[in-house]
Amino acid sequence: MPKSTGKKVRSQKNIRIPLQVHDYYTDCSRAGMLYAALIRSPAASGTITNISIPQMPDGYFLYTARDIPGDNIVHTLNSDTPVFCADCVSYFGEPIGIIVGPDESEVYELTSEIEVTFDSSTLESALESVAKKYTRPVIRIPDSGQKPDSKRISEITRALNSGTALNPQASPLPVKPLFPSAAEKSSAITAQRIVKTGIFSEDRQNASDDVFKSADFDIAETWIQDTEQPSWAETNGAFCFMENGIINIFTPTQWPNYLRKAVSHSLNIAEDKISIRETNSSGHTANGIWRNATLAIQTAVAAYLTGKPVKLTLSREEHQKYMKSGVPGKVHCRTAVMKDGSITAMQVDIVTDVGACNPFAQEILDRLVIAACNIYNVPNICITAKAVTSANPPTSIFPETTDSQSFFAVENHLQLIAAETNILPLDIRLKNICQDPKDIKMPFAFRTGKVENVFLNVITMSDFNRKYTTFRIDAKQHRGSEDTFFALPLRGIGLACAFDGSGYFGNDTFSGNQKIAVTLETDNTVTIHSLVPSPAVSEIWIKTVSTILKIPSSSVTITPDMELNDAIPIPDNIYSNISIMTQLLNNCCLEIEKKKADAVLPLTVKKGLTPSMKKLWNKSDFRGIPFHTTSFGAAVVETELDPYTFQEQIKGIWIVIDCGRILSTRAAENTIRLSVQQELRQLVADETIICDSIHISFVQSEANPGQIGELVHCIVPAAFSSALSQALGFRIRKLPCTAETIYSQGVKV
Repeated sequence: MPKSTGKKVRSQKNIRIPLQVHDYYTDCSRAGMLYAALIRSPAASGTITNISIPQMPDGYFLYTARDIPGDNIVHTLNSDTPVFCADCVSYFGEPIGIIVGPDESEVYELTSEIEVTFDSSTLESALESVAKKYTRPVIRIPDSGQKPDSKRISEITRALNSGTALNPQASPLPVKPLFPSAAEKSSAITAQRIVKTGIFSEDRQNASDDVFKSADFDIAETWIQDTEQPSWAETNGAFCFMENGIINIFTPTQWPNYLRKAVSHSLNIAEDKISIRETNSSGHTANGIWRNATLAIQTAVAAYLTGKPVKLTLSREEHQKYMKSGVPGKVHCRTAVMKDGSITAMQVDIVTDVGACNPFAQEILDRLVIAACNIYNVPNICITAKAVTSANPPTSIFPETTDSQSFFAVENHLQLIAAETNILPLDIRLKNICQDPKDIKMPFAFRTGKVENVFLNVITMSDFNRKYTTFRIDAKQHRGSEDTFFALPLRGIGLACAFDGSGYFGNDTFSGNQKIAVTLETDNTVTIHSLVPSPAVSEIWIKTVSTILKIPSSSVTITPDMELNDAIPIPDNIYSNISIMTQLLNNCCLEIEKKKADAVLPLTVKKGLTPSMKKLWNKSDFRGIPFHTTSFGAAVVETELDPYTFQEQIKGIWIVIDCGRILSTRAAENTIRLSVQQELRQLVADETIICDSIHISFVQSEANPGQIGELVHCIVPAAFSSALSQALGFRIRKLPCTAETIYSQGVKV
């Protein structure tokens, strides 16, 4: 077994480590490999006093927090989470240990035989959690001898351990709770943001009530989007082994620099003794940026202590329960609207559940606040947002969908306003956007390009105004008709828009860390020093270099190798931002083109974001231009429901985007189509909707290129729910919706 020196050695310079390998960690194996499975807490709260197993077979090992050579803490930004829970459980299923052995099925069988002993003072929460969710591993509560109902306690414990039902006639425990319930104990506001302008910023009493009383329409509704990207082909995990004093870690990490430091602290070894091999990931939502690190550390601990290769692969059930993508939340909107469609005031209340912990809670909340009013210019706004912890598994940040819930809420709310005021949805939107930058009343400004062109193009392509009016008339006739035998399909059409900000200036940790280097070699080939982006982005980069430096595309390569001390300190999907990185690459090439005539080769040029760019955003006042580059897009979705089965069908999707200069139209269209297909899998629970009619168009622009794929996640869901709402004559307030909801509301039409 490798021994810790108890002393950390400084990393050596100029050590070159390949940061990426193009395979899946589940395909990796070595002779003598052991399989691993996590022991999870069977209670949502409680204090663990002991973890034991009746008998451990030869060749099988159990490791808990006390076996970790270094720190049992994973430090992420301003948050600390345990590698293995050592005492107080924070959520149901929290890892409290790991079992490794040569037979995978036997390892999983052993996890079910684990006995977890809880302190009797936390009896109520432990028993309540197990009764609702789980029966194994076995829970043991030591009898303190202080309670007169110990016989009843033993009866409940035995029933939970065996999985048998309790006697329904038996009286409940006459024990007064000694501690708060799991929900009460863990619920706390971990991040908050309040933005007020206009009348809401005044100290005058009842000022906010006056603005709604004076409006012609006071419209309020709550919207919930809790969709999940089902994009992972393999579950999360890691493969680790020791070789020549180096711990090798194969895992689909998106944050290699962070993982290396975390492993160093937990194993108490130097960073140059850790080799991170970034394997293929089946989507950014598969590992949650920081949460993958805990799994990798747990596997590395087992490999380090046994001295053998160890592979940990989460089961499908574990991945779905404990690695869920996104942060669930709800958004309540209240608007004061005049007869002409102008919105004079808007109140938005946002509440998100970040689980037991989320180091990115403040950034998630801030992004939701910035998107809460979309591009609309409302003179009086009050946005209150808070992130609340709970006894659910920790959550993470997903840049692709961070602000989608706000867009879902505000765009559905605009459709509701259109229906209540009898004004076309397009006219409502055009009425409330800012035509002149000098007239902007919002604290946020966005470089959204040709907004009106985007709207007009998508309306024209889809024939939206005619269909919207026709479907409204059809809906009224359906509701008033008793002849359903020859009923026509229920039809609806919805419109939604959103912006996609690249390079958020409000984050001190990550903003400004994007860097890239380009080298013109002695043989006139070019090397781009960067993490390798997606194939589509790689094609764009190679084309950019080839065009500016006038060399064949075959002479351009992208290498992920870089010195350890210069390793990218931020997550890959933040670093590989196409907008920022492509602009930096472009600037590198332009400088090389100017210098190459008189320069001695090889010639290397490095570029990064300048600090002056961050001054566009005033973080203390929370106002200004929050993003480096902003794309804008709109979508129209047309739906149809069978009048007898109420099976939904999407007749067409039309998308128009202004994302600046298009470097590869084919790659851009493929990205959008892929994102659309991902959305179609999560609009209705347990269903995948098929749409063969997808139309994509781009507004021509010479502005810097921006992100595009993320826009689909922000506009298609809202357009779909609006279309479905019109078809049903019932407001769809939550996605994913269910087939039962569609059917139950459809039969009422």
